[in-house]
Amino acid sequence: MKKTVLYGLVGGGALVAVLATLGTVLAARPIAAAMQGVGGFHRGWGGHRGFHAMTPEAAKDHLQVATKWALRDVDASEEQQERVNAIAAGAVDDLFRLRQRHQENRDSFHAQLGGASIDRAALEEIRKSEMALADEASKRFVRALADMADVLTPEQRQALIERFHRHHER
Repeated sequence: MKKTVLYGLVGGGALVAVLATLGTVLAARPIAAAMQGVGGFHRGWGGHRGFHAMTPEAAKDHLQVATKWALRDVDASEEQQERVNAIAAGAVDDLFRLRQRHQENRDSFHAQLGGASIDRAALEEIRKSEMALADEASKRFVRALADMADVLTPEQRQALIERFHRHHER
């Protein structure tokens, strides 16, 4: 599953500003990384990128830092930060479970393409399974974003939206 599937979710509809802000700042990267099984956003020794499998715990830790960073300028209370962290942690757990199914689909796809003959019906079933999985992941992702938005006041959401726009105008 591509990160763009999850990132693309925040691209339209009436809640685009809130979802884009909360999703991009708080959840999209670590959740997408969880789905893809890469967590290495850090440079390793000698300047090489260290792409390693992200664990649920690492994703949750990353989200806690992102949450603190995102909510620092909107006067979010400790309780709000804890609630947003709990929502994000629940989403990470759910999405890591989906990740296993995605990896199974990928392995099946590779096995089909590496066989002596190409079974187009089997490939189509794998594709359908992967699209259903993407739909399930996107629903869970959007539910988490909406839950996070519910924790914040309209003023806090507006401040995040403004911050998001300032950050992305550069």
